Amino acid sequence: MSQTQENFKVDILAEGFHSSGEFEKKHLNNYFEIIWLKNGKGNHQIDMIDHAYEGSVLFFLAPGQVHELFSSEKTEGYSLKFLASVFRLENDFVDFLFDTCLLDSKKSCPVITVPDHLNDTISELFFRIVEEYTRRLPGADVVLSSYLKILTTHARRIKDSYLSREVHLSKPQYTLFRKFRILVEQHYKTKHSVQDYALMLHTQPRSLNAASRKFADRSALEIIQERIILEAKRKLYLNGVSIKQLGYELGYEDPAYFTRFFRKNVGISPQYFKTAILES
Repeated sequence: MSQTQENFKVDILAEGFHSSGEFEKKHLNNYFEIIWLKNGKGNHQIDMIDHAYEGSVLFFLAPGQVHELFSSEKTEGYSLKFLASVFRLENDFVDFLFDTCLLDSKKSCPVITVPDHLNDTISELFFRIVEEYTRRLPGADVVLSSYLKILTTHARRIKDSYLSREVHLSKPQYTLFRKFRILVEQHYKTKHSVQDYALMLHTQPRSLNAASRKFADRSALEIIQERIILEAKRKLYLNGVSIKQLGYELGYEDPAYFTRFFRKNVGISPQYFKTAILES
């Protein structure tokens, strides 16, 4: 298998794609994925949350996310999947992960509406990506990575236009929040307290709480717990893992304690949640 085949996967979502294939059933993302729907109308369910779309839109998905697309009108577009290894520099990967809506917050944008003046640019990029992927010439990984960086840069510019000025006027605090969210993504299975993350960031818990409330409208502890609950829901939704095993995977040695934690945050027990999914 070539490096291009290993690191990238490209699909054209042509007319009728929504009548069959992975997009009409719950699907676990093992790659990072960018989906451009250039037309149509429908609903994209990501991690059990509905996101209505219409017209030209971009979706960014991370490994582990469960998603399902329901189109109510003819929908065409492209799907670009890739591994984190395509990023040559760690900073490039961190920028992508945080700045293209992969980390949810109240101020993120899971659906990025493409402005009319950018449609031709996005279309040309995906055309070149498909062409390069299909030809499989030497150095294709380098070229595809370059196109990926251009595409995500355009997406970040669109996202920046959504953000309020407070992000740009509070850069040190936003930088702290940004680092905190990335650490949560990396350590949520083993680090459950605000103090854990404050120590890693050489700051005080109150500083993390202030940044979290400013940029996510909730406390640092709520962000940590939401990430744990999200992973629990994903596992229960997709493969019906046992409650005991799930608790262990998320860092809880006592299954009863994990059940109480889940019920407190979701309103029902993990077993009830699992049963409801299997019956749906």
